[in-house]
Amino acid sequence: MDDIYWEFAPLFLIAAALFGLGYWWNRRSNRKEERGHGEALAAFAGSLGGRVVGPAEAVAWSSQLLPPMKSHTEGFVGRVGTVRPPRFDTALDFRRGRWSVRVSEASMEKANSSSSATIHEYRIEVATSTLVPMKISRRIHVGLHGRKLAPDHILAQGGTPVREAPVTVAREQRQWLQARLPESLDRDFVLFTTDPIAAARAFNPQVVEWLLGQAGDHPVTAAMPLMLTFEAGLVYTTTPQRIDPDRILARVDAMLGLLDRMGVTPGSPPR
Repeated sequence: MDDIYWEFAPLFLIAAALFGLGYWWNRRSNRKEERGHGEALAAFAGSLGGRVVGPAEAVAWSSQLLPPMKSHTEGFVGRVGTVRPPRFDTALDFRRGRWSVRVSEASMEKANSSSSATIHEYRIEVATSTLVPMKISRRIHVGLHGRKLAPDHILAQGGTPVREAPVTVAREQRQWLQARLPESLDRDFVLFTTDPIAAARAFNPQVVEWLLGQAGDHPVTAAMPLMLTFEAGLVYTTTPQRIDPDRILARVDAMLGLLDRMGVTPGSPPR
């Protein structure tokens, strides 16, 4: 038995060394990637006269309204598959014209078939005056494989999240209703709110014309976010990926362009 052990010992040592080398290389690559990402965010924020904050200050303004990674942590499967709970890792604070903007990035560790993987999302938030609560969502007419979706498909109807009342609305047990949009917009957008009449008034001809200009872009890659939530003096959207300094400003400006045309006034960021 001892002879067999000593015969295979070199193989065990080689396997252990290769495993250790792979682990070290992976950690080194991850640290290099994180440094590069952090430097890119700092350069972007600096170009706008803003700042980057770390985990201690990076919590999204709307975190009490919508926790990070909510779709990945809900239900039994979400809880079981969580290796590390969600957390906000970094945030960018800057002003864009008269608007206060925060872009925060969150991550969590999820189990997969062989080990685990880190997934990310980022959230754009704009501080506004208090508005009637509402969500506006893009309709998706074409599926992942290029096939046209049926008109009654949930994605063609704007998706499930737009139908879920925001926390403040649910807490007050207010009705969450679909609002009528102008016919030209209804093909591409869905609007839910507590006050359909007041919300519909916000979609003046200038807003309608501007949104129609956005409708031709692919919903996933368009500057206009897939869904916007108006709640408690904030307008925010969440995207399941890391902050891309080369693309984030176009998305921020699309949100601000809509708010300007709706006649919304800026508000103060939450303390």
